[in-house]
Amino acid sequence: MKRTLRSFSLLIILSVAFLLTIVMVQSSVKAQDLSRSGIDYQKTADSADWGWEAPRANPFWGIGWAGAKYSIVMASEPDDRDKITFKVLLGDKEVYSWRGHMNTVFRILENRLYYARFHPSGSGGRVVAVDLSTGKELWDSPLQGIGLIQHSTYRNQMNLDANFEVVWVWGRESMGRYLEYKDVTTGKTVGQRIFPRP
Repeated sequence: MKRTLRSFSLLIILSVAFLLTIVMVQSSVKAQDLSRSGIDYQKTADSADWGWEAPRANPFWGIGWAGAKYSIVMASEPDDRDKITFKVLLGDKEVYSWRGHMNTVFRILENRLYYARFHPSGSGGRVVAVDLSTGKELWDSPLQGIGLIQHSTYRNQMNLDANFEVVWVWGRESMGRYLEYKDVTTGKTVGQRIFPRP
């Protein structure tokens, strides 16, 4: 009975999150247009206002912006519903998969997948770039974030987006907030800002 109630509760939460994501997508919330060459991303980060958005801190935002070429499948683990396997399909063929959770964020841009690998109750994380035409990881790069934090209870949420030059992550952690830009080719951090805690 408890397991059925837990599964039903998770289904309701997923449904609400999905509906919120659809509303956000339909309202045409535009990502920053940073696709012009010659942008100094450190200056862009230094002058940015805080831009993290709660409706974008879940996998449904990534699904909503995945485009028409690839399908995304989410499968939960029977013994731990908080662990989710994400699969990217081209037709019926699985191209790539990774393990995540209910706060996993990702972006597919043409044949590239970018996703954040992080624990929702731990500080920091990594960004991974995947070539979906080959299924191979191109890079796996640590986020500078707010640095290492010692904690006993913690919350870590992210927004992630990309264009053809950079991947950017808005990080909202219990002990601080940040914006970080990574070069899409190398995964190198090209701009970063730590925001004051609210």
